[in-house]
Amino acid sequence: MNKIVLILLIPLLLYGTTYDATLLQIGAKIFPKVALMEKGTKERIQSTVNFVIVASPSNKAAAQRLSEIMEHQYNGILADHPLALFVVSPKEAVEIKNAHSFVLLMDPDDSILPMVLEHAAKTKTLTFSFDPLLLQKGAAVSLYIGRSVKPYINLATLKQVPFTFEYGFLKLSQPY
Repeated sequence: MNKIVLILLIPLLLYGTTYDATLLQIGAKIFPKVALMEKGTKERIQSTVNFVIVASPSNKAAAQRLSEIMEHQYNGILADHPLALFVVSPKEAVEIKNAHSFVLLMDPDDSILPMVLEHAAKTKTLTFSFDPLLLQKGAAVSLYIGRSVKPYINLATLKQVPFTFEYGFLKLSQPY
């Protein structure tokens, strides 16, 4: 009887978690480093690097975990600058003026997503995602995690904003 309950309970628990710990750890290590590889982002840093995690209500817990992992990974310092991490809703994100990066933990069908991406483009804020569907919708960088980790870059977004990445990052990335 206990085995049956456990077998039924495990898929329900896993279904409720969109972003697992390994995925969040990889993103926490890679996203801040990639942000510094973008020339405009580097130039806009005045004193503090403002990293914003934009989460829908269903992904709020994962966003908090990602923030904690990033804080632990970098100890509040990124490239000799203080690192400020914020977890905000999509509605709050469109009001933020001085962000260096948005990590999007949102549903690709969220009605406010186009506004968030448009705001990011206007403010030249680099957008990251774990979801390839968000890349299709206009996020700048997404991660493919299989046998290896490969960043995918949205060429249309990079041309529109324009973002300029270091050659080494472009060579490692897969264009979309």
